[in-house]
Amino acid sequence: MGCGPSKPRHQQQQAGLEIGDIGAPQDIQIHIPRNRTDQHGMPVQQVTRDISSDTLLAALNHVSAYVAGRGQHISVIAVGGAVNTLYLRSRAATHDVDIFGSDFNNQARMLLDEAMLDAQRHYPGLGTDWINTEAQMWMAGPLHHELTAGARQQNVRVFDSAGLTIHAAPWEYAFSAKLSRILTGGNQVRPYDFDDAVTYIHEYIHGHGNQPVPVATALGWSRHYHQQMNENILRNRVNTEYRRRYGVNAFV
Repeated sequence: MGCGPSKPRHQQQQAGLEIGDIGAPQDIQIHIPRNRTDQHGMPVQQVTRDISSDTLLAALNHVSAYVAGRGQHISVIAVGGAVNTLYLRSRAATHDVDIFGSDFNNQARMLLDEAMLDAQRHYPGLGTDWINTEAQMWMAGPLHHELTAGARQQNVRVFDSAGLTIHAAPWEYAFSAKLSRILTGGNQVRPYDFDDAVTYIHEYIHGHGNQPVPVATALGWSRHYHQQMNENILRNRVNTEYRRRYGVNAFV
């Protein structure tokens, strides 16, 4: 499968790509998983399943080998459960790998879609949407570019192999998104959201000199990302749990 328009090596490296990577996006991006039909032409019903860390790692290795076998390498950003399960080890399982990437083009998406479907044939415990681009559907273009660049600069690799690299989304974005979901409420809230939020802010603090975060900085994140946050949840709920775990406040 061919690559996008050719760039000098230094420009590809600045974009977070390598020679042989599939790179810059088209204007209209397809989403993963693509719509599928059965042998009768009927839409395949979407099924979501919990995936253990061992199964997830094996499936991603399968995807990586599939992509590498086509002479390609795909690099994407993940937010949510896959980061917890594979990198933070704070959960034993997740139901998906939610990915995005402003330099993740349609050729790469189609190849990754093929690879994830092939992995499903080998690992029946995977859901039909075990890799998906749901998070990206709600991202404006400038934010998509910003988060992609931020994740590459942060350089936390959730998975890294011959055909596939997955970086964690910026910790401040992941933290803000979790608190926003808690404060917004509704059926999207998960029992683990608050624990995830505290874990994410710890990773942010660890990567920024182990210094507490000014409340004004965190509130600035929420405004920038158009998410819900308030001083009360930071100073009371988050700080209380953070002190219990780590002995100090996360926010000042």
